[in-house]
Amino acid sequence: MAYPYCSECKGTKAMCGQDHCPLLADVRGRASLPKLSGRSLQGPSPPSVFVGRFGYPRITIGPLASPAPLPMAERLEDPSFLNALGLEEVYSIRSSLVRGRSRLDVRTAKADPLGGSEPLMEVEDRLGIGKRRILSSIQEMSMSSRSMDAEMISRKDLKVMAPIPSLDMIMMPMGPSIDMLTLKVIDNPRIPRPVDRAVSDTDMIANEGVLELYREGIREEHISRLFSVGLLGGGRRRRLVPTRWSITAVDDTLSKQLKERALGLTPLDCYHLYSCSSFGNHFLIALYPPPFRFEMAEQWQKGSLWGEGDVIHDWEGPRGRTGYADAITGAYYAARLSTVDHLLSIGRNAGATVIRWITDEYWAPLGVWVIREALRKAFLTPPRLFNDRASLIQAIDASCGIRNWRRSTRFLGPLEDMTLDRYI
Repeated sequence: MAYPYCSECKGTKAMCGQDHCPLLADVRGRASLPKLSGRSLQGPSPPSVFVGRFGYPRITIGPLASPAPLPMAERLEDPSFLNALGLEEVYSIRSSLVRGRSRLDVRTAKADPLGGSEPLMEVEDRLGIGKRRILSSIQEMSMSSRSMDAEMISRKDLKVMAPIPSLDMIMMPMGPSIDMLTLKVIDNPRIPRPVDRAVSDTDMIANEGVLELYREGIREEHISRLFSVGLLGGGRRRRLVPTRWSITAVDDTLSKQLKERALGLTPLDCYHLYSCSSFGNHFLIALYPPPFRFEMAEQWQKGSLWGEGDVIHDWEGPRGRTGYADAITGAYYAARLSTVDHLLSIGRNAGATVIRWITDEYWAPLGVWVIREALRKAFLTPPRLFNDRASLIQAIDASCGIRNWRRSTRFLGPLEDMTLDRYI
């Protein structure tokens, strides 16, 4: 049963008072989980790693690997590949990846040899040689652009481990987890030169490293992986960052810095409207003359994962946000990055409104990459052009899946409410 606040909670805030979201429990029951036995698991990793957030600053970290052969496993981290599949296929494949877990303090990232900041003996004294090797192996996998075979030795027989897949609105789905005693990487990594430079530069701050990697063509998924395992930033300031946080942090950091470039571009002098759909997520994206401002409105509709909920909304003016977009959360930053990217590609400064409505087709959360890739797909198509704001609003009225959508927008709301204080 879905409650009115489910679309706001999204299984993360326990607003219903239950320890585990019952709606996500239903979705977990549809996963195609691998059959495990023995204490050893060996198989390909995309590569993919996961850093948990519970227990912070002592969190769990480990790789994701499949117990069965996966041809071209690196595609399981590639949104452009996943976007071409059906939702059930994406969920099934991603749920087959088993997650290893080893508990570490977030500050130990600066002590690893790959961080280059402390002598080896100090590292061994702090972590223990087994923990150090696990962390080094995870960091090595994170740098690679191709799949790698890994072997994990569990603390107990794998067949008695709880086969519970991990689901989250921001991250890609994952399969069951195992507690690792040891981790061995069998293949050699293929490390892109920009990644090698950024990881080796222990004087470069993390924000600069994120932007430099993006400019060099490194995908967001790879950048957030490096960031989460403590391979970016000043050597002694490096930290392990929970995967959920690192994805949003990378989207936020990139879109903020790219927005500054967009502010100096030629103003958009008309109105653009784009549309697209992906996995039951439907979008309308409106661009209009400056000043730059950005907003996103979202509604989970009847029969969708979180049931029918109110329209939620987050926004910012030309000066940006002063706090986290806690209504829409990570999807807001993913949408903003794709939008700012597009403004740079067309050489225009503009305001933007993103409207998203989610239907029953989206029965399992796949992560914010769905939003990022959907908007990029939309921006590859020619927009509908309008000479005035009224025509744009009329076109949105004709195709929007949210009733009374204007009540939930700040920059395309009723004309009588459009005053200068709405832009700051």
